Amino acid sequence: MAATATARYAETLLRQNRSHAIESTFLDDFVDVTCDIDDAECAEKQYTKREELWRAWNKANDGVSKRTRGLVLFAFLMAGFGANITLIKIAQQDLSTDLFAALRFTAGSLVFAPFLKSALKDDRIVRGGFELGLWVSLGYYLQNLGVELTDAARASFISSFTIIAVPIIAGLSGRSVRSQTWIATAIAVAGLAMMEDLVSVPGLVDATTATAVADVVAGDAPASLRGDLYTLGSAFIFGVHIFRTDCIFNGVYLKHKESMGLVCIQMLTVVTVFFGLLARDYLNCDCDLGAILGVNSIAEIPWGLIGFVGVVTTAGCVYLETVALTLLASQEATLMYSTEPVWGALFAYMLLGETLSPSAAAGAGLILASTLVGSISSGGSGGGDEGAESPESPRADAR
Repeated sequence: MAATATARYAETLLRQNRSHAIESTFLDDFVDVTCDIDDAECAEKQYTKREELWRAWNKANDGVSKRTRGLVLFAFLMAGFGANITLIKIAQQDLSTDLFAALRFTAGSLVFAPFLKSALKDDRIVRGGFELGLWVSLGYYLQNLGVELTDAARASFISSFTIIAVPIIAGLSGRSVRSQTWIATAIAVAGLAMMEDLVSVPGLVDATTATAVADVVAGDAPASLRGDLYTLGSAFIFGVHIFRTDCIFNGVYLKHKESMGLVCIQMLTVVTVFFGLLARDYLNCDCDLGAILGVNSIAEIPWGLIGFVGVVTTAGCVYLETVALTLLASQEATLMYSTEPVWGALFAYMLLGETLSPSAAAGAGLILASTLVGSISSGGSGGGDEGAESPESPRADAR
């Protein structure tokens, strides 16, 4: 009977450790056997397929510890995520930022399209995906404005404010906030002030060249500062996105395919928003379409860059993230996330030749330190596999 086959599978998972049960979920994406609820023979076949995939997965990683696999995979992930801001900066040289975002997420959504069917069966996932997609859209809209006005290296470090934004937003909603979070916030604000030359620091920022706060309030801030503020705003919006994800789906079990379908819905929402922005600009502008898009023909669009960012450093990294999160304890995973701005600055230097001034470098160091302190305050048992985050968590970290 189907119930017997299902019970057998559940019993097997209970005998295995928690991480084994979590890891089997992303492997289910490759189980090409779908069954009706009362089809016992099909259920047995599905169970056998899972076992085969699990044995193959273990064999392929024989001799390599889970932690080592997790660290290596996270290094590739953070490099991919860290490269995105620099690649956006490069794309802005060739076409409209809104067009690039629309096409980038179109490519990304195609990767997750096979999971869409599972997500559309649940109205809660559809509604949640649409709301979360709007938050992501606003975050990327502000980020795009910021990257246009500031350096990619600076934007990479400022974007890491999301790590401390999440517990602050949770605190504003009435949840308790650890003292480490406020310490991390103070360090980050000090780092931002130093990066923006808002305070005089002997040997780094001369009092005669420091940007006056009064000028900033009066609206006379340098373009780079305005860009950094847009980027800071985007970081907090991404924090709202993560917080709302927790509010909507906390305690809700989502199968891996449903979770990936949720990501697809969010990406499709982003695509709709950015194409809508392009349509609005065209209707409100007495100019030709080429002036809005930044290109005069389809051939001028950098399809290779769009495909790489959309498929590899966005969709590919988001999917592999669900695998990596099963391999590291949550505390180690959170610390790995804090390395993303370092990768961002490295790619900005290699691809754009950007370097940070001494004061900006010192400020960036403080911001990085704040993310480390924020990582400690964000919790996580840090005690082995039990701290690993489940890939069923409806994430959409398409940075």
